[in-house]
Amino acid sequence: MIEIDGSYGEGGGAILRQALGMAAYAGKSIRVRKIRAGRSKPGIAAQHLKAVEAAGAVCGARARGANLGSTELTFDPGPVRPGKFRFDIGTAGSTTLVLQTVLLPCLFLTGEFEFELSGGTDVLWSPPADYLRQVTLQTLRPFGVGELRVGRRGYYPKGGGQLLARVAGASGFGFPLTFLEPGEVKAIRGISHATVQLQERRVAERQADAADHMLKRLGLPVTIAVEYAEAANLGSGITLWTESESGPPLGSSALGAKGKAADEVGRDAAKALLSELDSGAAVDRHLADQLIPFMAVAGGSVLTSAITSHTRSNIYVAEHILGVQFEIEGLTITARR
Repeated sequence: MIEIDGSYGEGGGAILRQALGMAAYAGKSIRVRKIRAGRSKPGIAAQHLKAVEAAGAVCGARARGANLGSTELTFDPGPVRPGKFRFDIGTAGSTTLVLQTVLLPCLFLTGEFEFELSGGTDVLWSPPADYLRQVTLQTLRPFGVGELRVGRRGYYPKGGGQLLARVAGASGFGFPLTFLEPGEVKAIRGISHATVQLQERRVAERQADAADHMLKRLGLPVTIAVEYAEAANLGSGITLWTESESGPPLGSSALGAKGKAADEVGRDAAKALLSELDSGAAVDRHLADQLIPFMAVAGGSVLTSAITSHTRSNIYVAEHILGVQFEIEGLTITARR
């Protein structure tokens, strides 16, 4: 039984989610204590409970302590088996974080997994659906197929969104994840979205125009699609990413909020992307922490723009469950098996 300290680092839910996915992949039993000890309301919340259920479903695990508010969980995984799965978070909890939990075990197998996830698709403290599709899954394509579609946007506070995913792994990982030099960026792409009630105020267009204006300094083609759709409550957001002939995309995003001008939302996303580009990083800071589980299995090195608390937490979990050693030199992260 591998013991994981849930209070490590920032003491958030990322440690629990990463531990579940790695345990399911490795077939190792874990006990996570002090779950979300660093939060104002410690213990398992609704979206974390769905992550437990998702990881348990794909590997037939037995879980003890899997209830709301629990600060300790024991997870005994069985063999990972493909299939169709449906999970409803019931709140605006992040569907993308639940999907992230099971990506490692699902991409390692040759079978096909289908997921229908209900909850938040574009909410704070989690990768938006468009980022997961255009940045994360694009980078992981050598490991298998990851297709993602937003059936319905889900914003805070009601959620009600729908995320549809198909994951079909390759025959295992046969090469390292090494990204040490930024790719030569050829273009910038993006999606600016909002609920239909905001169409008259041109919120999605204003987000896109503000981002486009800031990105013109790059002298590159910029194409940002505009999208309006029904949702359970008002909301908006924008996701941007780079396109290059080599190397993974760099990405950024921003969400609308009450009292925040649409122009400011677009500028925030553009500023974040420009910062990543100016840093000379090969992978952005958010992608770096998402790649840690895959680097733990495949090996490799990445140059990122910042070493975040999530990155350090994910490294802590990977070293304990997967038996790999990571080194951080400046902004370069290396996994040594």
